[in-house]
Amino acid sequence: MEESQSNTQGGATKRKESTPPDGYVCRLCSVPGHWIQVCPTKKTGDKKRKRKPSDHVPVPGKDPSPEDVAEAQKMQEIPPPKCFCGETSRLNKVKRSKAGGDNSRALGKYFFFCSKKRDDETQCRFARPADLELNKMKARAGNKAAQKKAEQEESAQKRKETKQIKKAKVDQSEKKKQVEAAAEEDNDDSSSSSGSSSSSDEESEGEAKKVDSSDSNSSSSDDDEE
Repeated sequence: MEESQSNTQGGATKRKESTPPDGYVCRLCSVPGHWIQVCPTKKTGDKKRKRKPSDHVPVPGKDPSPEDVAEAQKMQEIPPPKCFCGETSRLNKVKRSKAGGDNSRALGKYFFFCSKKRDDETQCRFARPADLELNKMKARAGNKAAQKKAEQEESAQKRKETKQIKKAKVDQSEKKKQVEAAAEEDNDDSSSSSGSSSSSDEESEGEAKKVDSSDSNSSSSDDDEE
């Protein structure tokens, strides 16, 4: 067996790598031929090992069932309230009760207790059911959902009103344009009618002058004959 040796050169310590004996297997990568200290997986930072499947069989009444684990995880999501001491309480499952004994309704339930140790004389008698805090959390979440829904409805109503206002403005502008167009048509009609009336008046005046001139000519001819 070759052992690792250290040589000091210029104040720096260098370690020579040695070969492990036959039968030695690295516990990190399960590959023989190198020491665990120089394992390639260790150098790359891959230190995660695969857990071997456990052969343990859960014992009812002693080991927690999957339902108990899921319930505990759900209870751990509840923010712990402050106890009477003003400190953050701790979550615990009641396994025995001094007051109610084996018939206590608190057995198997989760409670928030004072986080101080039992031998601490300043420990308060804070004990609040976790279900109560869970219901409060659900109520707050429900209020938030209702508030969010109300905000969405309000924003939808505002968008609807904005669309109605824009449509009303467009309709008003179109009506204004129609009124202006109608007024322009009326002005054109009136100007054309005034022009025709003036021309007719001129024509009538011209005819009257012609009649007057013819009458004067006839009267002058009668005077000459006499």
